Amino acid sequence: MKSMFTYAMIFIGWLLGGFFCGISGLGAMMLALPVLTFVLAPKTAILLCCLVGGPCCIQLAWLYRKHVSCPDIKWLWLGCIPGCVIGTLVLKTVPANCLQLGLSLLICVFLILQFTENESGTVLKDSIPSLLIAGCASGFTNATVSIGGVPMGIFVLLKQWDKNKARGTMGMFFMLSSLITIAVQWFSGLYSASLFGLSFIGTAGCFAGMSLGFKVGKSINQMLFIKLIQIFLACVAIMLFWKGIRS
Repeated sequence: MKSMFTYAMIFIGWLLGGFFCGISGLGAMMLALPVLTFVLAPKTAILLCCLVGGPCCIQLAWLYRKHVSCPDIKWLWLGCIPGCVIGTLVLKTVPANCLQLGLSLLICVFLILQFTENESGTVLKDSIPSLLIAGCASGFTNATVSIGGVPMGIFVLLKQWDKNKARGTMGMFFMLSSLITIAVQWFSGLYSASLFGLSFIGTAGCFAGMSLGFKVGKSINQMLFIKLIQIFLACVAIMLFWKGIRS
């Protein structure tokens, strides 16, 4: 039997994660996981994040459903499949800390280029190959370092998508990948009845936070939205670097 403090921390962790995700379109798990590890074992916290991530992405896609770019989604999904396969194969031969440090370095280089360019920056032209590559990269990073939002964040910045289009399309893209993850873990017997009980608390916190984040997100301008994506990428780079040197 978990204590009320454990339940409260799960709710608060996902409240914060949902709030940030409602504004930026990503980062819910990154914010929720550190809070959950204070009261849960790391494996349990990760599985809980995966389980709550499904409803979280469904809500995000629903809130921004009017802005989803349907033609882009199918190519992102198609690219994600080989990316997951390639990532799984690479993970068997390349040490995880090397992948973490490598991705951290790539993010840092990208952010440096972002900050040193002029306001117009580099704009990635609309094309099917760019969507396939973005989807593949997201699948690859999700399979290797469990962070599929990094390539999508970079992709959104390079495409200079409108904030609503970015949030809606990312929500729809992450929805499929999260539901596939849940299905695989479920059939693998990784979920217990107690974990499902905790997921209801996390989902409630996520829904509350995301609803609030959605309202706040409507009032922010495009420049602030871009800064939030850059902050997310910077935090991920720091986290991956820390994990890489400690493992």
